Amino acid sequence: MLLELLLAALLGSALLVAAGLKAADRTSTAVAAGTFGLRGRAARWAWLPLAAGETLLAAALLAGSSEGAWATAAVLAAFAVAQAGAIAAGRGGAPCGCFGARGVVSWGSASRTAALSAGAAALAAGGATVAPSLRTAAAAAAVLAAAIVVARARRSGAPGGALEIAGEGPPLGARLRLAGGAAAGDSVRLAFFSSPDCRLCRALIGPARALGASVHDERDDREAWTAAGVPGAPFAVALAADGTVLAKGTVNTRRQLTSVLAAARERAGLGQRGEPASSRRGFLAAAGAAAGVLAAVRTVGSLVEPGEADAYHFCGHIFTTDSCPHPTGLPRIDSRGYPLRARDGRRIDDLGRPIDDRGAPVDESGAPLLDPDGRPLPPATRTRICTATGRRFSIPTRTDGAWYRCCGGRVRKLSDCCTPTSRRINGDRALRGYCYANRRVFCVMYFQTSVPC
Repeated sequence: MLLELLLAALLGSALLVAAGLKAADRTSTAVAAGTFGLRGRAARWAWLPLAAGETLLAAALLAGSSEGAWATAAVLAAFAVAQAGAIAAGRGGAPCGCFGARGVVSWGSASRTAALSAGAAALAAGGATVAPSLRTAAAAAAVLAAAIVVARARRSGAPGGALEIAGEGPPLGARLRLAGGAAAGDSVRLAFFSSPDCRLCRALIGPARALGASVHDERDDREAWTAAGVPGAPFAVALAADGTVLAKGTVNTRRQLTSVLAAARERAGLGQRGEPASSRRGFLAAAGAAAGVLAAVRTVGSLVEPGEADAYHFCGHIFTTDSCPHPTGLPRIDSRGYPLRARDGRRIDDLGRPIDDRGAPVDESGAPLLDPDGRPLPPATRTRICTATGRRFSIPTRTDGAWYRCCGGRVRKLSDCCTPTSRRINGDRALRGYCYANRRVFCVMYFQTSVPC
């Protein structure tokens, strides 16, 4: 009886954690859905039936329903088969969405799911009777454990500060004239840049207005977007009363939106109430350094071929991403981290050549590349970009955190290639803390999804 109780609590907790993480990070769930063949609107709403179904199964298990236990076993077995199918199709290492944004499809994840399915089947076949009071206590413990895990995952999974890149948006210290927007309780005001049909943006418009922000829509306020050089939505800029840019960055959460104001107050030497607390010397020094970085960024951008410019920026990123070695110089990757050609998403090998399904090099029309004797050229290696980064710079690397942007009506996932070493050739301190386990961002890659935004 005790073993049945513990097994039910374990399975119930696992299902509740999985449901909570899917609901808490819907964008990651939508991106992971693409691993299993879901695209577009179906992927965007996949979190809802998945989270609801897992919650119902957990409730049935904790209530002692043998039918619920059999249903749980069947559903988890289907999940395990789906993961095995994805691996067989060559999608191992792609986002899984099983337990949050960091999960990837692997034989380990498939085996874990199969083990949970077997546990549910054993629970259904056992049929032991448990006192209602004990079952209620087990259910309460499972709910509490799941709530703690989900809360901790949300705190560690999403950076608290906005993603501020020197070459994105208006330079720090520059003057920017934007209409509207009341002071946010002090001499610093906020401007929020949104795009139509952007779900990430819609969720933040209310909190932005509560902070006194002016909201600038990409379609209705193109002049403001152009003046600010906004790379993509959602984006926030904090301004002094005279229009001086104090802080900026990409924001995905309310906490990150508020952090833009906090950074602006600190740089301007303002206290929590907006009163002067120190000189502006530190801010002016930072602004001067940012201007130097911006000049370097513009120099790099001027060397990009015109046909590649849009892909190279991919919503503004230039300087940071240029640290990632890529066969074509542009850090576009597939869902597993392997290189793609930015302008059309074609798979390429480590030599930058388009390849077919077998990895053999082909020309633009898809015909095999031939040597001078008319024989097909042999395949070359194909390496994950973050792995290639570690080999090139002799540092340990790992793909960690991710950011999302609404670009061209589709969600783009910006993935961080992180390292525990202090060496960072991009020199951008704003990216510290965007990786896990005290790793630091070395460079950024991007994955173009089919999820509408």
